[in-house]
Amino acid sequence: MGEVLIADEEELHKAVELARLIVREAERCIRWRAQRVLLELILNRGVYTRKPMRTQKRTGAMPPIVTVIIIVASVVAAALAAYFIYTTTARGVRQVSLTVIGQPTLYAVNKTAVELRVTFKNDGTADVNLADSIISVQMKNKTVVQFSNPQLATGSGNLKLAPGDSVALVYTASATLDDFPDGAMATLQTAGGYQTSFAVAKP
Repeated sequence: MGEVLIADEEELHKAVELARLIVREAERCIRWRAQRVLLELILNRGVYTRKPMRTQKRTGAMPPIVTVIIIVASVVAAALAAYFIYTTTARGVRQVSLTVIGQPTLYAVNKTAVELRVTFKNDGTADVNLADSIISVQMKNKTVVQFSNPQLATGSGNLKLAPGDSVALVYTASATLDDFPDGAMATLQTAGGYQTSFAVAKP
């Protein structure tokens, strides 16, 4: 996310510099026009000594095209700044928040395998993918074993949870049910780096 923010800041900086360049060119055009008008006034005064000095009604006025350029540059710079602020805020607000529904429980599959059944609900504002997630459960000897390969506990559901969605999953690990205490601590970790902890029970 940090690289995206840096790229956005660079684009905003380029847009602001472009707007400043346009304004400088407009001001240079105005100065050049003023100098030309002044030169014409001097020449007219020297040549037409018996006639009133001719002046232009719009002396010193900003040409319409310059006004349009300045307005467009200002609008573009303001729009880019607003877009940068909006996208930065939106990224900061969107986040994952998983809640465990019910009681996660360990079950013995056979003498060498244990499965963990758990239901998650996404209470956050961003999607979360549980396809490659793992759950580390603490055993009686204070070491941990990793439950992986999440599968749907029922025939319907999706491993990628949108905000508000929930899913019942089954994780498996090579261990025995006696290796775990009742109420063992477990930590879920997704491939995207999100983590949450909860306690698991035994039947």
